[in-house]
Amino acid sequence: MNTTNTTNTINKAPIARRLFVNFVPQAWIANTAIPIGQPEAKDATEHLLQLSLREIHSIKDRDASSDEFVDAVAWAHYGPFEVEAVDAVKAYFSVGELTEITQEMLDAARAGELPANASTDSEDRTGLLSNWMLTYGEHTLLFACEAENVRHAIEQCENANPGERVIGAFLMPTASECSQDPMLAAHVQRANNLIASLADAAMASVC
Repeated sequence: MNTTNTTNTINKAPIARRLFVNFVPQAWIANTAIPIGQPEAKDATEHLLQLSLREIHSIKDRDASSDEFVDAVAWAHYGPFEVEAVDAVKAYFSVGELTEITQEMLDAARAGELPANASTDSEDRTGLLSNWMLTYGEHTLLFACEAENVRHAIEQCENANPGERVIGAFLMPTASECSQDPMLAAHVQRANNLIASLADAAMASVC
């Protein structure tokens, strides 16, 4: 937990534009943190506006800097979790990169001068798609798709398999990312091994 004191203050005027980050609760299964249940959108506006510009520029998903956007214990979750905040923060300030956020933008947000959240449904968001692998159903079946985030992936799995419960969702790194990061490649291999064991168990239970 970040215990650093901050002198940043938020204007008492209502903040119309809200920041909703993706909170992904997890549980330890075979020494691996596995997503459980549905991802949840959490309002993290106040935390964002208390950060300095330098801290905002340094936010990373699935990192301590993003985990601090959500007080998991306050939501009665005591296990591991991940928070996806980068895309939400970029959308909040209408920028393509976090480093494009200026002090003037941050000051305007704190003063409540930004308009309420605008819909982005009509935008072409194909460039934001990532590969996801999901497990679902009584026999832990596998479902693969391209999605913007874990919520989008689960929605696709539920639409393709009506009435089946989604058990977990895994973001699959690209081959390029794995080749540049041996530790990441090792984690991916562990995840693939776990998925394979789940598939084998599912087949055995069906036979």
